[in-house]
Amino acid sequence: MKMYVSSDTSPTAEKPPGTDDEPSKYDEAAPPYDEAPATINVIITGECQQGKSTLIQQLSRYANTEDLSIGIGDGNKACTMDVSTYDLTIKLRSFQLVDAATGKPIQKSDYSDLVALEQADARVVEVPNPSPPTIRFRFVDTPGLNDTHGEDFSIMSRILGRATDLGHVNALIYVRSVENSFGSSFKTFFRYIQRSMPSICNGLIVVHSCFKVDRVEEFLTDSNQRLEDIRRDAFEAATQLDLEHFFMDNSPDPSSPFAIAQSLNEIHRLLTHLSSQKPLPVRNFKLLKTDAMRHRDVLVLNALTALARRQDKEWTREKGTAEVLRVTAASAQREIGRLRSKIEAKQAHLRELKTKDEILLGKKSCIGHYSFVGDLLFQGNLNLGTKNLVYDSDYPISSVTKTCAPGSKWLSEELRGTSWRGEIYGNLFRDINGTATFYTTNELKNQKEIRLLESVVADMQDQLDAQEDALARTAASGGGAVGGRLKELGESINRIEALTEMVEQDAFDMTLWPAVRGFYTQQNLPTADEIRKFVKALDDKVGQLL
Repeated sequence: MKMYVSSDTSPTAEKPPGTDDEPSKYDEAAPPYDEAPATINVIITGECQQGKSTLIQQLSRYANTEDLSIGIGDGNKACTMDVSTYDLTIKLRSFQLVDAATGKPIQKSDYSDLVALEQADARVVEVPNPSPPTIRFRFVDTPGLNDTHGEDFSIMSRILGRATDLGHVNALIYVRSVENSFGSSFKTFFRYIQRSMPSICNGLIVVHSCFKVDRVEEFLTDSNQRLEDIRRDAFEAATQLDLEHFFMDNSPDPSSPFAIAQSLNEIHRLLTHLSSQKPLPVRNFKLLKTDAMRHRDVLVLNALTALARRQDKEWTREKGTAEVLRVTAASAQREIGRLRSKIEAKQAHLRELKTKDEILLGKKSCIGHYSFVGDLLFQGNLNLGTKNLVYDSDYPISSVTKTCAPGSKWLSEELRGTSWRGEIYGNLFRDINGTATFYTTNELKNQKEIRLLESVVADMQDQLDAQEDALARTAASGGGAVGGRLKELGESINRIEALTEMVEQDAFDMTLWPAVRGFYTQQNLPTADEIRKFVKALDDKVGQLL
């Protein structure tokens, strides 16, 4: 579909409301990194037939890269059956409507008049900007949820598994048509990412597709209400979160210049927001297991239980042939090995928690529309002066990133522990449009759990010291060293116990997914050899014992 966008950026043309002459206004929209920004990784997800793939198509049109091969679903069956990746280098620019005859910006303020414009009346052109920022994006298109196969959790596993290959994720987008409510499938998905991706779920970005200008006009005429506000309220009711929303027509009518301008400018706002999101490492993500994965775990646990039983019987036989003192030493050595294993696991968890990795706490937006990028003027309102935003968190706020559209400017901000206040300004006849994204660190968010784990480790260390003292006294009294085979068996039993606890958990580290993907995704029941290879991927020494 041709977009009918002109490259005319003549600086002599007068600009319509909602644009700005000052290129410096783009500065605050640039990524707030000290170094050159890496690729912005964005995962796009949602239910079937909601506009995920058409969103990527529209992104490619905005980027002037229309040769991408993107499949679109048909009916209620997901067209995107696997995870697809699209790399786009995009120049961020906004657009305006100009009179087709004179080339002058169109100054009509009534929404209905703008909807009625045809190609003979208006053209869509770029807003002049001598140095627009150019950003590298990687968009990941994922299989649709709630499809006819009923494989939502398997699909979510593939989505999260793909994140491992990215290394970091900047944003997660959920696409949903404005015609559909936030039903059970969405709530299931949201609960899933709250558990598996806590570092990013509070920053979920919602893109409302099928936001057609004539539908908006009809809604305003019939109910005199803003469809955007109704959709935001419905989302907040479903999640109890106030997140970032974008409203766009992913496939605008090519005969409607206003629809094209609306779509492109909302893409510009989305990309600007995405470019401000910090990269969050995937090592903090957890992959929740599906029912099918847990059924396979049962087979693994049965094999580990049988192995532990054999090792324990052999340990008992070895112990029976040893002298009493050597048996005491062997028991102490086995308990020492168990305590060391548990302490090591707790300390590893502490190291995961005590990092400076950033976690997205949430966002605060201030959006006041004027003229052709909105319809507040339709209701007789203007944006004047400043607006204040306040954000309170349960955790200390470590950093804040802000964006604002041309015509808006952040005047001031104040950050005190868990509270933030900011003030944003909008010029006369300009949008007030800005967002603030709030982050904490892994260490700050998990302070209570860190203190509890440190206390547990200290208690275990006391027990370990006591066992080592007892072993030393046994050796001094003539007990001698523990037999090599007895010691080896004790260490093996401890490793099997630790691995069993890992397999029993309902989630595991995302970084393990590449090693275990084949075992969990195959259709047939695993053979003994396949179970052995799976165990070796988790613990090579235990795998060799099977």
